[in-house]
Amino acid sequence: MWSNMVASLLRHEKIRTTDAKAKELRRYAEPVIAWAASVGNALLIPKEKRSPEDKVRIVHAMRMAARTVRDRVALKRLFDEVGPRFVGRRGGYLRVTKVGWRRGDAAPLSVVELVERGTAATK
Repeated sequence: MWSNMVASLLRHEKIRTTDAKAKELRRYAEPVIAWAASVGNALLIPKEKRSPEDKVRIVHAMRMAARTVRDRVALKRLFDEVGPRFVGRRGGYLRVTKVGWRRGDAAPLSVVELVERGTAATK
């Protein structure tokens, strides 16, 4: 379940879930984004100009992130778009905002979103 939630968060950059799940999701999503941000400068270099050390760092980070995110499309988006956005940021990649209660069972709802959202996500 957590792998799917992280993949959805990376694809849409904003998801709506219960308060308890939103708080727990942070434990899984923040380290994944940190792996992508740690090699962000190497990702900005064109593939043919990367040094062998940069290639090794990127592959290692992708494999470590793939332990949690098993969706290839979300993983590619993580390393192509989301990771380079957070280069230089030391943490706090997610924002959890309480939005009310769910109809039916009155469970508290929250919105989990990336702090620095892309232009495609804001449209």
